[in-house]
This record gives sequence, C-alpha cells and structure tokens, in this order.
Amino acid sequence: MARFYDFLAPRNWIAVLYRTAFTILLAFGGLVAFAHFSGGVRQSLTYHFFEALFVGGPLIFGGFASGMYQYRLQKRLSLLSRKDGLTGLNNRRTFMDLANQRLEHVGRGVLFLLDADHFKRINDNYGHSVGDVCLEEIAHRLKWNMRTNDVAGRIGGEEFAIYFAGATIEQARVIAGRIGQPITYQTGNMDECKTLTLSMGAVQVSSDISLHELLIRADDALYKAKRTGRAKLVIWEEGLESMVEVDQSVA
Repeated sequence: MARFYDFLAPRNWIAVLYRTAFTILLAFGGLVAFAHFSGGVRQSLTYHFFEALFVGGPLIFGGFASGMYQYRLQKRLSLLSRKDGLTGLNNRRTFMDLANQRLEHVGRGVLFLLDADHFKRINDNYGHSVGDVCLEEIAHRLKWNMRTNDVAGRIGGEEFAIYFAGATIEQARVIAGRIGQPITYQTGNMDECKTLTLSMGAVQVSSDISLHELLIRADDALYKAKRTGRAKLVIWEEGLESMVEVDQSVA
C-alpha cells in the first residue's frame, strides 16, 4: 500500500497541476457517460466540462496537494530516521544496514573506526558549539575521501565508521594519511586556533566474518591507538602486532 501511495503522490506542484487536469478530464468523461447511459436530462458538453472543473476541480486539486505534502513529509521523516542531524552522515542503524549490503555484494575492503582525541576536553573548555563544529569537520573529511561505493556513518558521540569497499590495506594507509591530518578549529576567540587529531582502528574485511565481529576488531585496534599515544592508525591483526602511525601532531 505504501508503494502504491508513493506512486500516486505528486512530487512537486507541476505534477499536482498535471494530475489535477488529467483527473478533471476523467471526471468530465464520467459525467458525460453517466448522462448518456442513465437516460436522464442531457446537458451540453460545455456544461459537463464546467461542472467537472468547478465542482470537482477544487476537491481534486486539494487532494493532490495534500498528497504532495504527505509525500514530502514522509520523505523528510525517513531522512531524519536514517541520517545524523548534525553531520549529515548515516546514523548507526543505517550505517550497519548499508555496510552489510556492501559486505554481501563486495565481500572485501577495509573498515575504519575513528575517534576524536580529547573531545570531552574541547566541549568542557570551549563549549558544545565548538565541539559540534569539530564533528562537522570530521564528517566533511570523511565525505571528501569517500568513493561511490563507500559507506560512512556517525555511530557514537565522537566516533565515526567508514567502510572502504574493495580497498586494500595499502590503500587504507594512504587514505588514513589524508583523513588523519590534524583539523584546525577556532576556540571562540578569533585569534586562538587549536588542532584536533584522530585515532583510528582498521581491519581488513572478509566475507566470511560478520560486520559485528569486524567492528569488534576495529574497535580493539582503535583502543590500542588510544592507549599508545593517540593520533595514529592501528591496523588489526592477530595479537595487534601491526601498527601504522599516521603523521599527526597531538593537539
């Protein structure tokens, strides 16, 4: 039923006008046919046309206009349920759904988890508005480095995830070098700038490992990056013996 409604609902005002005109013509044809087959008083075609136009027209137009409004509202609510309101990235649930789809179709790549270093300190010292700007900059950095088939999302307060579908570990190191560059932000004082760094954990994707398990491994790598100095990338391996540090400076 929802798909049928989406098919009928106009997308814009031009569609409303076209559908209104078409439906008025249908009403005109129905009135003419009814008068012809009912044996009642027959009026001219002009009479039936203006009857359809002035009697049915407002109701038909109002119905389609309401349908367009409902369609736009439905799409907006759907978008709000799938996207993070601050950064515009996918929320956690949507990221999981899309990443699982990519995993099923591609079956390889690299999964990243990213976390802003000392983010609580930024909020405490400079306010949440400055922290929000930092989160938006991180999201912009991710979007800038994404390809068509990649999936990114904000999965926690200052934690982000991105699945580079089909990427190799070597490519991941290059991507990490771009994403991991320090982010400059203003503290509220126009003359004072600080830098925010990112800690990253990554794991090579395999089709025989669930997304849930991959996230656990990436989180383990991220935890090691945090525990061993921050502002670096750790690539998960058995025993976490492989560490790749990104050229960053601690804020």
